[in-house]
Amino acid sequence: MADEKIQPGDAKDANEQGEREGAKASPRADDKSPSPGSEIKNAGELPKPEHPAASPESQAALTGKAPSGSSTSGTTVPASTGESATASTSSTETPALDAQPPGGASPSVGDPTKSPTQSDLEKAAKIAEAKARAAAAKQAAGDKPSPPKPAGAGAPKAPVKKKDEGPKPADASRHPLVKKLREAFDGAVVEATEFIGQRSIRIERTRILEVCDFLKRDRESRFDFLSDLTCVHFPDRAEAPFDVVYNLYSISANERVRLKVATDEEAGVESVTSVWPTANWMEREVFDLFGVPFRNHPDLRRILLPPDWEGHPLRKEYPLEFIENNWTAKHLPEFTEVQKEQLEQRRNYGLEILSVPAERRVREIFRGNKEVMPKDK
Repeated sequence: MADEKIQPGDAKDANEQGEREGAKASPRADDKSPSPGSEIKNAGELPKPEHPAASPESQAALTGKAPSGSSTSGTTVPASTGESATASTSSTETPALDAQPPGGASPSVGDPTKSPTQSDLEKAAKIAEAKARAAAAKQAAGDKPSPPKPAGAGAPKAPVKKKDEGPKPADASRHPLVKKLREAFDGAVVEATEFIGQRSIRIERTRILEVCDFLKRDRESRFDFLSDLTCVHFPDRAEAPFDVVYNLYSISANERVRLKVATDEEAGVESVTSVWPTANWMEREVFDLFGVPFRNHPDLRRILLPPDWEGHPLRKEYPLEFIENNWTAKHLPEFTEVQKEQLEQRRNYGLEILSVPAERRVREIFRGNKEVMPKDK
């Protein structure tokens, strides 16, 4: 440094001491280390260079250690201001940890392993900013009132709102057709309802034939087409478990009406084949599958099942699974245990068609254009 003065005697003594210790490298000519007892004046007022060079000497001044690979012997960093520093030491001697550069060490740059870098400072600033935001959000959340908690852990939930109920049957007693039937047949109409534009009129069982004949011949409505005739089973109604349903259609007026008659297996209902001839097979089907008899029917017999079949499959109490009845025992051939097992397997896989010789014979009959169930004469 320019303000420092080196005593020649001190430098000479330092060189002699370095030679006595067997230093391998000779001291540099431009090495100007301060002599003991020298003082650094105005160290804190030195201007900072605009572009400081990271030279080995500057690194040694900051860290208190000699630069690696340096051939300088007997060079050490002087101690802090006001303290004496050793002028010459061996290059292998470990410098003191408390050695400080001229002007005093900065509190943040004492140990290079502990001094923070620019990236560390930026990271710490970001962490502090994130913590501040979290604290502010927590404080803001604490200011808001918390939602009320249920009285108990097992408190019942609020009832779910039920969906709007669908349409329900309405009374159709004021309909012109219902009024006309009540005026023409006293006591024949039991009730009349309307559901989504469909009118249903319940008729007394003994008056169904004359009501149907009137509806077919009426000039205003003229229900001249019987579109369907079916039945519904209600096992809980012991006095009249069956409803025979007549779906009528007026071609000229483009109008529909449904008639219902409640009956049982013994009383049955009067046949309407005299009004609509197409009711012949429809009534036979209801008789076959439900067991409801039709009085004065021209040919009332089974139409889908054999004549000696037991039971009516469309009743609610009829079993759904396969059962062995008297008809199968009478008409099907005897099977061995192996054949029974094979038949059971085919039925489980839905392959009961053409699975027994009797069914194969039925197929041959159809191929020969023969009648399986000849008409009764």
